[in-house]
Amino acid sequence: MPYILHFVSAERIITGIDYDEQKIATANHCFSKDATIHFICADITQYAFDKYDAIVMMDILHYLQPEQQKIVIEKSIRSINPGGLIIIRDGNKDLEKRHRGTKLTEVFSTGITGFNKTTGDGLSFLSGTMIKKIAAANNMECHEIDETRYTSNIIFVLKHA
Repeated sequence: MPYILHFVSAERIITGIDYDEQKIATANHCFSKDATIHFICADITQYAFDKYDAIVMMDILHYLQPEQQKIVIEKSIRSINPGGLIIIRDGNKDLEKRHRGTKLTEVFSTGITGFNKTTGDGLSFLSGTMIKKIAAANNMECHEIDETRYTSNIIFVLKHA
């Protein structure tokens, strides 16, 4: 994702964070890497955020427990510059029927292929209702983009009201 964002606008300064050292090493060795792209191996719950114009969280929150999810979202809200955006893409467990498809894809990515790694706590899919409540409590607008048919993977866009 960081490289795609870079290819769209090379003026962006991008920081990618992941807890998987192998993924960070791979990202750091891409031939397209330049001084505007940084990759850090860190636990997002412990990482000290700076100020950003945008924060994009793609399929990371379900690797955290609900209280950690809330902490990361609230920390993101405090770290957004005026006019900035938070974009969250993750499985929404509120969409029960479609959520089965999302859980199945995670079985493949974590259990069968081992591409993604889980902690001892396992997966905990978030609730769209929770995101909306956190946004409202922090005076943020929350818009949903739902373009999936078979999974519960929803994009939530948060911005200051």
